Amino acid sequence: MTMESRSWNNIPEHVLAKVLSQLSLQERYYSSLTCKHWYNVFQSPQLWHCFHFRFYVPQHHRFLNSVDKIGKHLRKIFIGLNQAVRENCVNACTLLGKLAKLDPRRISSITIEFTGENPLFYAGMEFVHCLKVLFCPVLNTVTPPSQILHVDVSGLAVALDDEVFDLLSENNPSLESLNIQNKNLVCKVSPACILRLVRKCRKLTDIHVLHCSMSDEILSCLAEEESKDIKHLSILCRRDEKYGKDLSAEAWKQLVDKKPSLRVTLAFDHNCPLNLVSVIMKPEIPVRTLKLETLTKIHDEVNLATSYYTRTLEEIMLRTRNSTELEEALVDMALKCTRLKCMMVSCILKKSVVDQILYLLPEMRKTGSYILNWEMDTEPWEVVRIEAVD
Repeated sequence: MTMESRSWNNIPEHVLAKVLSQLSLQERYYSSLTCKHWYNVFQSPQLWHCFHFRFYVPQHHRFLNSVDKIGKHLRKIFIGLNQAVRENCVNACTLLGKLAKLDPRRISSITIEFTGENPLFYAGMEFVHCLKVLFCPVLNTVTPPSQILHVDVSGLAVALDDEVFDLLSENNPSLESLNIQNKNLVCKVSPACILRLVRKCRKLTDIHVLHCSMSDEILSCLAEEESKDIKHLSILCRRDEKYGKDLSAEAWKQLVDKKPSLRVTLAFDHNCPLNLVSVIMKPEIPVRTLKLETLTKIHDEVNLATSYYTRTLEEIMLRTRNSTELEEALVDMALKCTRLKCMMVSCILKKSVVDQILYLLPEMRKTGSYILNWEMDTEPWEVVRIEAVD
């Protein structure tokens, strides 16, 4: 091999584009100054299909200039911001406005994540408005925009309403995945809205919603032959359940019979009424992942999960307080749920119990996919402040 063939400027374009895609915007720019070949790859559309917009400090407004240069190449968008700073919210909304006006607009995936704490009395309605505009067609455009396939607003701590998702489903019927399990205390998305969405978006395969936004009619619609086989349904149960209606065993059975490959994630937040946990859990549900984050003493619910989901359960997450009954329930689960691959338990267990669980689940022990502690950390927790890095 000659020295010329081993030169940096002879790296194949697709390899170099892959390397540059792992760098920050600033690092990409400095790398592009290496030689003409690297600069040409820096201008390649392939390099700008995925982009992470960061608005963590006011100075990050410079990311807005990127849209004018690479907007037509964007496919997969991630927007992260610290909403505690007003300038960050303004910059993020300005970005959403720019994305909505792109011509051509080829965005197929969008994720938005808040990283800070909402200011006092902050409703975030500007984000609701921007999403409504983004989910609509571009006015007076020559090229029809590509349909959005993936939407994740689980990190957007804002009360989204029916109109947002009605516009999404009306203008993007090829939608494949949707996650609306955000941390806002109030859910304004009705079951009727989700029903309209699943009726229009027949290619949905991955849905993350709140239990209060579900209904038997939605399960029946997902079971219809016209719908693509749904692969994953995640349902989060919160305080709203005490006002809502439960999903029937008959509707679950109908869905599972029609879509046997379905896997379900069932999660219970700490503010979900404890007496409703055992009611919502049903043996007809093919639960693969169970999250019991109640922060209270529970063991009957763990025993119930073992009896209901022996053949399906693969992951369990518990945020609870320890008890002898809980330890016995966990050992029984490890013995009977042979498909269990992951066990995350927040409380302190006896070492003998941990050893017994790991003995019963050797594959989990081998992969290390568990949190089973038998002693408290000796050092106190330290709060570390991480400065934003450009």
